[in-house]
Amino acid sequence: MKVALLGCGQMGRAAAYALATDPGTEELLLLDRDPGQAAALRDWLQDGGGTGNRPAATVRATGGLDSALTGCEVVAMAMPWAPTDEALHAAVGAGRPVAAITRPPTAELSLLDTRIRSAGGTVLLPVGLEPGLTELLAVHLAQRLDRVHSLEIYCGGIPTEPREPLGYTAFFGGENDHHLPIAQREALALDRGRPVHHPRFSGVVTREYAGVGRLEAYHDGMAPWLGEHPALRDADCTQKTLRWPGFARVVTELARLGLLADDPVDVDGSRVVPRRLVERVLSPQVRATADDRDAVVLDLTAHGELDGRPASLRTTVVDIADETTGLSAMARTTGFTMAAATRLLAERAVTGTGWIKPHLALSQELTERVMQSLTGRGVTWLPAHEVAEAERPHL
Repeated sequence: MKVALLGCGQMGRAAAYALATDPGTEELLLLDRDPGQAAALRDWLQDGGGTGNRPAATVRATGGLDSALTGCEVVAMAMPWAPTDEALHAAVGAGRPVAAITRPPTAELSLLDTRIRSAGGTVLLPVGLEPGLTELLAVHLAQRLDRVHSLEIYCGGIPTEPREPLGYTAFFGGENDHHLPIAQREALALDRGRPVHHPRFSGVVTREYAGVGRLEAYHDGMAPWLGEHPALRDADCTQKTLRWPGFARVVTELARLGLLADDPVDVDGSRVVPRRLVERVLSPQVRATADDRDAVVLDLTAHGELDGRPASLRTTVVDIADETTGLSAMARTTGFTMAAATRLLAERAVTGTGWIKPHLALSQELTERVMQSLTGRGVTWLPAHEVAEAERPHL
């Protein structure tokens, strides 16, 4: 396959590594708004991506979107939504199927499918870790039960070693360099298939993971389209974010003090948004250094009925940053997933017109192919398995 990858940041770097080392890739074209970043990624890949093994694929940095689209069969996008949305129009117009990691803004969801479908395009998104892998594995569990009563999702990226002041490390910069996951908002959940909301950072529980440690989880919402799958339409579904213990308590206390408010206040004649000030003060303290490493944990349990009896099925994904390639766990689980989805598009294993939601489009067989591509690169996955009552992680 001939692939154009748009976006050569950390997520794009992991996707590029997976695509360049995929035996099915003949040519990989790299494009970034910073040509130097695309060229540096090309050089890194041609040198073996830290492994010393040069890829069989031809890797080129290209200078413009038109040339990238002309030379490819399928497009992968690892960019924020605004440039993704802009590039979608060009890719769809050129007749190229697209896989992308970015979650569209809620306000644009209702028109997204209509716009893509009217142009005759095929766009598979979002297909990273979250959203993406979370929904695929939710269906991986749900379809193995005769009926699903509830689904619990825990997902998070954390530093392998917590550090002050939050036990949190920001591994990604760019446009979000001074944004931290501390905004106060409502978190979506499903109650028998109907949308409900919980305060973000509420419902804190602790979870223990071998090789990682004891973490906490709090309400943090989910993809609003999760419940569209027939196996989950009548289920209770909750998604919580994993962090080192204490994160939710500190953020809740900052909010109680008014320090996370979004309404500006007067400070000596200047209008200041408290949350943005807190983020500016904290972000340098939590920014990742060259020595920091991260871990990703994705943990899902579905409760329901199987063969006329109560049953619970669980699946987990755990990954640690790779010191050989320098790829973070978050970049690996996100970029590798998109790379696997890109190959499915190139093979026409996933087809259709419009906005294609991965958990609705991929069969169990295709989901397992995605997971096999991840495990082949060192990501640990424990497929669906039944758990006893004592092991069931209830909210």
